[in-house]
Amino acid sequence: MNTVETIQKRHSVRTYTGEPLSNEHITQINQFISQLQAPFGIKARIVLIRKYANETPIKLGTYGWIQGACDFMALIYEEAPFAQEAAAFMFEQAVLFCTNLGLGTCWLAGFSRSSFKRQITLGPNEKLRIVSPVGYASDRKSFIEKYVVRADKNRSSRKPFETLFFDKKFDTSLTEVNAGHFSTPLQMVRLAPSANNKQEWRVLLQEETLHFYKKPYPLFDSIDMGIALCHFELTCKELGIEGKFEVLKDFPNNDKFKYVVSWTQA
Repeated sequence: MNTVETIQKRHSVRTYTGEPLSNEHITQINQFISQLQAPFGIKARIVLIRKYANETPIKLGTYGWIQGACDFMALIYEEAPFAQEAAAFMFEQAVLFCTNLGLGTCWLAGFSRSSFKRQITLGPNEKLRIVSPVGYASDRKSFIEKYVVRADKNRSSRKPFETLFFDKKFDTSLTEVNAGHFSTPLQMVRLAPSANNKQEWRVLLQEETLHFYKKPYPLFDSIDMGIALCHFELTCKELGIEGKFEVLKDFPNNDKFKYVVSWTQA
């Protein structure tokens, strides 16, 4: 899988053909998600759910946002500090894998948890947080999909590079030229999906260390940060840029942003 090309190709799909996944695709997805591990020592897993049991439809509530989907991936993790970021990091890998197979996906935080939980056995400390349909995109879009796409176009599709990333200090914007070999990984962070496309993460580059921050709003979802971290690390690995994430005790403070984690080049 070419990470950069797959990230650029990925988009949310809300209308599907109604055709269940082929046995080949089910096998490929199950093999992939079975070997995934969440970072930062977090326990998480992904399960593939079919909307039919012995050809009997199972009601899985997505509040009308998704049409024609027969199969879903569900993200489950154990409650712990940094669990949402780590679990989302892992789930985005599965989303990108499905994108590379030519399948449609769509991150969903709003869905009927009770209907999905009836198909999943949760451990005592496990939480079902995110689901995504996975399947064959329909050429015909539902009214809701047309509405959402139109709303997305009315917003700024992605914030400019210089407004998301900073050079040495928070009062100095980082340009793609000054970002050097981090330019492409940061561009992939910029393309990461987020709730209402708000892109509430920020990154400060200091020498060979990048500090990741988020807007300290209660509505900001740590899931979005996990997706951004996934895009960054996968792209770095593809480009041969070695390093690791770690939470530092000493990091630049800023009144507008809350520190999350740092990435240091090896």
